[in-house]
Amino acid sequence: MSNPRILLVDDDAQFLEATEYMLKYENYEVITAKNGEEAVKKYKESSPDIVLMDLKMPIMNGYDAFFKIKKDSPNAKIVFTSSYTINNEEFKKAEDNGLFGLLTKPFDFNELNDIITSVH
Repeated sequence: MSNPRILLVDDDAQFLEATEYMLKYENYEVITAKNGEEAVKKYKESSPDIVLMDLKMPIMNGYDAFFKIKKDSPNAKIVFTSSYTINNEEFKKAEDNGLFGLLTKPFDFNELNDIITSVH
């Protein structure tokens, strides 16, 4: 079984770099995107096993990217990452449409690892 391919989406360059480094250290294949629009494009190109996506981003937010990806790939495994407590209509709608999980930043690497390994 090959290592999971992860699409990591965040507009915070430091977070993106640090998380990518940790994931690569665990031998995961990592593709990064800086906003939702880039995430949708890279999802189509790379068919990752799991997407870790920030919610608040410029150009296209995590919710919009989630629904665009799910429309084309209903089985996509998408996990939202956020520094905020989420309780709104959009989040509920995402859950109803197969949201794979939520990680609250800063998250524990073991927590992240558990979510990634649960995909395989």
